Amino acid sequence: MKIIFKRATVVTSRNQKVQDVFVDGGKIVAAFDEKEADKVINASGKFLLPGVIDPHVHFRTPGAPEKETWETGTRAAAMGGVTTILDMPNTNPSTTNAAALKEKRELVKGKSFVNYGFFAGATEDVEALKTMKGIVGVKLYMASSTGDLLLDRPDVWEEVFAAAKKMNVPVVVHAEKESRIRAGQRDCACAREATEAALDLRKKIGGRLHIAHLSCKSELDLLREYRDKNVTCEVTPHHLFFTMDDAEDGFLKMNPPLRTVMDVEALWRGLLDGTVSCIATDHAPHTRKEKEQDFEAAPAGVPGVEFSLPLMLNAVNEGKWPLERLVLLMSEKPAETFGLKSKGRVAEGYDADLILVDMEMKAEVEAKNVESKCGWTPYEYFNLKGWPVLTMVNGEVVMDKRKIVGEMVGEEVKVG
Repeated sequence: MKIIFKRATVVTSRNQKVQDVFVDGGKIVAAFDEKEADKVINASGKFLLPGVIDPHVHFRTPGAPEKETWETGTRAAAMGGVTTILDMPNTNPSTTNAAALKEKRELVKGKSFVNYGFFAGATEDVEALKTMKGIVGVKLYMASSTGDLLLDRPDVWEEVFAAAKKMNVPVVVHAEKESRIRAGQRDCACAREATEAALDLRKKIGGRLHIAHLSCKSELDLLREYRDKNVTCEVTPHHLFFTMDDAEDGFLKMNPPLRTVMDVEALWRGLLDGTVSCIATDHAPHTRKEKEQDFEAAPAGVPGVEFSLPLMLNAVNEGKWPLERLVLLMSEKPAETFGLKSKGRVAEGYDADLILVDMEMKAEVEAKNVESKCGWTPYEYFNLKGWPVLTMVNGEVVMDKRKIVGEMVGEEVKVG
């Protein structure tokens, strides 16, 4: 289908420019005659951005359809302007070998509103890891979290780093120190010591390292000191918009936990100074019934894929960071970090994964409108200014005027 976005304000990490953008066959292409277009979209006064790439989600397939299904998770993504998600391996069964990866691929094929990729889970069976093809990275749980993928053996960590280096994919670490967790000390020292261990491993073995859901000032200080192009990190919206003082019940329980005001302020500085590479949601839905338990009994994790972009657009309107920086950390850098070919930019030859944003639109986040299967969000009652009003995936419009209108056209990403 041939589509033209007329007079859109195209945003890159460097600038903004009013122009027409042409789409044909799922790609952004050179200009063609308007008479040839199947559809012309009036984008005057709105901003055209590359689709958001969320490099950290848990869509619960297979094993927990009561929390999320692939269809509901990708609907939520499309509604939020996210055109590509990268799914974590701690499902049931875990994605730790070629057979499990094949099963997951078969389960989700044809059931996705957005594009997707898969992480492999690291276990003591490093040989099984080496057989997994087409993955976007290797997830290493240095400490306990949801699922059964804890791997707290430093000797095996070295083997995992070496295998990932040979596979030319990053190791993504859940960086907390298991011994401190068992001692009841899930604090910033717990995170910092594990991050330091991961950095030492990367220095020794080589390859690429990505720190998941970084949450503490002390971790940022480590990364500033380390400064290596092969080391990247991500920050979640919940660590940017909540502090430990907000965690009054199980609904704001997650791993790593919420931190202090000082840490939150440091994370925002990290977004601006280049220390932080990506925004990732760690979208981890649970049912209301599960989260209504007391804090200790409630499972860790919050949904986020649907509202990460509106939250960060609202931050642009509040002057916390520029729109160009948003495009860098939510589109360009995630594509670069995880080797996603032809994604993350509004440029000729790139995939037509695009979002149209109305920076003047105001709306309150309401649970009744949540697309995620879990039916709740920690951002309920937030009043946000700046929303995606159209989402295009592979050249097909899947969300328009805040409603899902398209088919499930998402495909597995190509990496390399």
